Amino acid sequence: MASHPIDRPRAGLTVLVTIAIWSLLAWRHFHEGVPAHHLLHNPDLPRISDWFGGLLLPVLTWGLLSLAKRRVMATGSPGIKSVALGLVAGAAVGVVMAVTFFSGHESLTSYLFFGLLPLALFVPVHRPECLLGFVLGMTAGVGAVLPTLFGSLMALVTFMIHRFVGLPLQRLVGLRTATNPGGLE
Repeated sequence: MASHPIDRPRAGLTVLVTIAIWSLLAWRHFHEGVPAHHLLHNPDLPRISDWFGGLLLPVLTWGLLSLAKRRVMATGSPGIKSVALGLVAGAAVGVVMAVTFFSGHESLTSYLFFGLLPLALFVPVHRPECLLGFVLGMTAGVGAVLPTLFGSLMALVTFMIHRFVGLPLQRLVGLRTATNPGGLE
């Protein structure tokens, strides 16, 4: 079976993420200790240790990039430019959300998170590479488990908005036709 142009970056990024998360966990273990985070930042809810990220992130990276590969292969596109763009955009959103949260601007964090809902009308922010970038962008601040849970929920909601509201709306106003889906899908 011939290899696809996304195979090498998928393997390389998985190895890089694995090394990065285990290095971060080892450093934290020998310095201030590996943190655990409460669900919804509420002390009454259970804590989730960042150690789970050491197992979750490599599997998540490989799995989500495999889904991205499947989508790219189905469209017949040989390039991985859209995958890289989604990964970088998701990482940017994740980093900005982590920075605003830890700098005490929780309201900005909420606006950024829920701002993805109207954006989903026009842009497919539900793609696997966007979710992976989001999780990677938030991992250093809040671990991998919580961004994976909330990001997956947001990906499901934005998929529904994009598919069942955004695309019909775009067809209705003439931005997209049934035979020519355009570059955003």
